Amino acid sequence: MRTVNGLGASAADRPRPPGGGAAPSAHAQLLGDVTRIAESVRHVVGARATMVSRVVDDDWLVVMAVAGDASEGILEGLRWRRSDLDELLAGAEQLGRLHATQRRAGSDAEVPTNVPETEPYVAEHVGLLIAPLLDADGSLLGVLASEGHVDIARPPPGTCDRVELYADQARLALGALHDQGLLSERLRMAHAAQGILQDAAAVQDLPALLEVAVAALGDMMRGRGSWACAELEPGVHTVAASYPAETGVRLGADVCTLLEPTIAESLQAGTPLTHENAPVLARLADVAGLAQAVLAPVGDGSGTRGALLVLRAEDDEPWAADELEAVFDLGRRLGSLADHARGHRRERETVEELVRLDEYRRDLVASITHDLKTPLTAITLNAELLESDGRLAEAGSHPVEAIRRSAERLSDLVDDLLALARAEEGPNVRTRVDLVQMVREACDHVETVADLRDVTFELDLPEELWAAVDPTALARVFANLVANAVKFSLPRGRVVLQLSATDHVVEFRCTDQGIGIPADRLETIFDLARRTPDTRTEEMPGSGIGLAICHRIVTRLGGQISVESTTGQGSTFTVVLPR
Repeated sequence: MRTVNGLGASAADRPRPPGGGAAPSAHAQLLGDVTRIAESVRHVVGARATMVSRVVDDDWLVVMAVAGDASEGILEGLRWRRSDLDELLAGAEQLGRLHATQRRAGSDAEVPTNVPETEPYVAEHVGLLIAPLLDADGSLLGVLASEGHVDIARPPPGTCDRVELYADQARLALGALHDQGLLSERLRMAHAAQGILQDAAAVQDLPALLEVAVAALGDMMRGRGSWACAELEPGVHTVAASYPAETGVRLGADVCTLLEPTIAESLQAGTPLTHENAPVLARLADVAGLAQAVLAPVGDGSGTRGALLVLRAEDDEPWAADELEAVFDLGRRLGSLADHARGHRRERETVEELVRLDEYRRDLVASITHDLKTPLTAITLNAELLESDGRLAEAGSHPVEAIRRSAERLSDLVDDLLALARAEEGPNVRTRVDLVQMVREACDHVETVADLRDVTFELDLPEELWAAVDPTALARVFANLVANAVKFSLPRGRVVLQLSATDHVVEFRCTDQGIGIPADRLETIFDLARRTPDTRTEEMPGSGIGLAICHRIVTRLGGQISVESTTGQGSTFTVVLPR
């Protein structure tokens, strides 16, 4: 008995890669096994050629291995119809699990003169021995077929049993290749989908997100064209992207609106729709110059609504179940990213609107304060002129003095409003200055008021302390805090000013022995136009926005301002700034 080298050969008998290189992949080994099976069957039945084909889809098979000299045109990679197989099996004699039949083969030889031109010249009959390869569920995986002399259709005893053994080996090999192909394809699509999602998550703009997704979607689905759309906002116009760009041009701008019913149907069904069950998709594929289409919704229907559309040519393989599942899951996940992009766009628009409103507020305050400054200056100057008139002095000038005081108070309010408008404007112009000198100058500004109220200063300051700050802005903070400490101190009180520093920050503390701040007002003390409600402060001059100005300036300088206070004992304000 002749021994053949089939699938059952041991590993030691298998040829090794030349040069001691790496072993072939599992896929390559399985393909090699299929080829060896075909060669072994050819020897067993004495066939001219043996072919192994695998199922592509419901309509086609493809030749994947050929051993021997097959009929003209039969090559690896040849696609042939399953209906042709059905015709062969219908007219074949069943020999166990095998099917034997004959067919006529045409010849390129010279046709005898007595044969009519309409009648094909038959040179010989070809015998066929066919073994359908079925899985455990009875589904067709492929075909093992041998062709040769008509005698192979009448195999001798024992031959069919041996061929059936090889058919079992071929079935196992095709099943392994099929499973391996499914796994490989699933991994490929999962990796591609993950890449799309990662790239899409890196952008915060919905149109850019669609551009990123659609460019890689065609590769993931092995499509000839891809297209995607999504709503900017519920009920607002949609944005779309396509790859290549010609696909979008052919489909037109209103295709997303056209697809709304199909998107809703797909969401309700919980599965993608194809050209086979959605006529509108077949029409769109035709418009794009292709034949197959699959649509998956973007999102789950609760947020962003849109669609992914992938197109294939007529000769391309139909959509597999794994592909449909993958594109549906991708659309759902892209919907979440689209929701995030829409939220980011709304936040960005809100911030831009707030910036515009804030700029308008600052411009308005600056304009109003400028307009108020001119008449107030005139009022003050005229009041001073009236005070210098001796006749008014003899009659009593207290009304004129009241006018002057009111004008000065209004002027201070205008200055504070202008300072508030400028507190958050412009870049920080930092200059190295001596903060000790700035604190002393703040004391000098209120020295007269402090003497009138019999308030003394206690300075706990180093000889000098240099830091890079915005001197104009920080001088206003020191002046406001020191002026408030004097203004709200009780007579014969004391104001303690401390200045210290570390390698990274400077700290200024201003402590008074004044009326203090109620506990329920400490959290809002830096809010605009809020002062501690106390009857003892009602007649005190001031605009009430000095602390709000201080807070905004310190925040702009990258620092923090805080307060500790006890009613009836005093308050301590602390400013911490980067050095």
